[in-house]
Amino acid sequence: EGGREVNQDLLDQPFDYIFFTGGTTVGKLVMEKAAKNLTPVTLELGGKSPCIVDETADITVSARRIIWGKLLNAGQTCVAPDYVLAHESIYDRLIEQMKKYIVGFYGERPLQDGNYPKIINEKHYDRLTSLVEASNVIYGGGMNPDTCQIEPTLIQADWDSEIMKDEIFGPLLPVLKFSNLREAADAIKDRPKPLALYYFTTSAAGKDFVTRNISYGGGCINDTIVHLANPNIPFGGVGASGMGSYHGKESFKTFSHRKSVLEKKNWLDLPIRYAPNSPRDLKLLKFLMK
Repeated sequence: EGGREVNQDLLDQPFDYIFFTGGTTVGKLVMEKAAKNLTPVTLELGGKSPCIVDETADITVSARRIIWGKLLNAGQTCVAPDYVLAHESIYDRLIEQMKKYIVGFYGERPLQDGNYPKIINEKHYDRLTSLVEASNVIYGGGMNPDTCQIEPTLIQADWDSEIMKDEIFGPLLPVLKFSNLREAADAIKDRPKPLALYYFTTSAAGKDFVTRNISYGGGCINDTIVHLANPNIPFGGVGASGMGSYHGKESFKTFSHRKSVLEKKNWLDLPIRYAPNSPRDLKLLKFLMK
C-alpha cells in the first residue's frame, strides 16, 4: 500500500507467486521484475473489451444491459464494455435506447445524482476529459472538475478515433457501425486480445461464430459483467489482457503447487534397469515403457 515506488522495490524480492490486477503497462513491469527471480505470475490486465450488437438482438434489453455494465463505478471496472460495435441497421435505435436508460438510471442531470460515481483522481479525470474534447459526442459530455465527475457520454467513433487507442476506464462509450459480422470479428482480432467480450444476438450461428473465432478472456452472450460474479467459472485474460485465471476452484489451483511424489517398495528391484544393459535388456525396457 505504499505506492508505485515502494511496490517496485517489493517486486525485487523472491516471492513464491505474484498476482497483479491493473493496466498493461504496469503488468509488463511486474512480469519483468518477476522474471529476474523466476517467480510465476497471474496478470489480470483489462483492455478494450468490445460489445457487439447484431441485427437480431433485442435492442431494448441490449441497451439496458450495456448501459448498466458500462456505468458501474462510472466505467471504472476492468471488464466494462469499452466500446460498442452496432450493426448498421440497428445503430440509431440502439443509440436512442441507450440514451433512454442513461436518463432512466441517473436522470437528466447525472452529475447532480448522489448515486453517480466520481473519477478516481484528477490525473484520470484530465485524461478522460481530453478524450471527450477530441471526440464527436452524441450524448452527454458534461463535466465537473470540482467533483471529478463526467456525465455518461456516448461518442460516434471509428477505428482511427483517439478514444479507440487505449482502454477508456471511464463513463465514455464509443459506438461504431459494422455491416458484416466477419469483418467486425476481423477488426477485433487485429487488435490486442480483450479481457472480456459481450455479444448481443438471437442468432445461434452468430454465437457459434463469435465464440469460436475471437480470442478473449471471457464474456457473456446477451449480458455484460455478470460472468465475473460467477464463482464456478474461471476468470482471467489472454495475450495483452493477461494470463492465468482465478475464482472458485481456479483460485485454489492458481495459488497452489501440485507436488508429485512417487513411492516405491523395496521388494521388487528389476536388474535390467541397471547397467550394463544387453541388447535384449534394452528391447525389454522399451517394451515395458510403451
